[in-house]
Amino acid sequence: MGFRAVRGAVLRTRPALKIPFEKVRQILTFTAVGLFNTVAYFALANALLFLGSGETIAAYTAYAALLPVSFMGHRRFTFLSEGRLDTEWIKFCVVQITNIVIIAVVTYLSGAGYFTGWLTFAIISVLIPVLNFITFQLWVFVEHGR
Repeated sequence: MGFRAVRGAVLRTRPALKIPFEKVRQILTFTAVGLFNTVAYFALANALLFLGSGETIAAYTAYAALLPVSFMGHRRFTFLSEGRLDTEWIKFCVVQITNIVIIAVVTYLSGAGYFTGWLTFAIISVLIPVLNFITFQLWVFVEHGR
């Protein structure tokens, strides 16, 4: 049996993976907004570090500066939310408190010598977006536009 025959058999027996367009759009938009915020965070935190700030101050300052950008980007573009701004902002802030705890743990470990500099910010820049997508989708922006 040749490659084409095997491929044809697999394609005929495998159910088609159908992801709704809205879900694909949401994932791609979350990624775009998240990448923008991640790059901005990474650049700002490292710029502050370069200017003489300690890692902890750089991490918190960069994070706080980008909170409104993240909220509005995900609310307006990713989740097309039409929910109550105040309710969503409160939920968003709860998620951010969790994120701040993550930052505190990572920067504590950095200060203890487990890792330093750019790696500190790289860990934060990967872990937080993954957790955010899950909580934003399931809790913060549940009532979004269609």
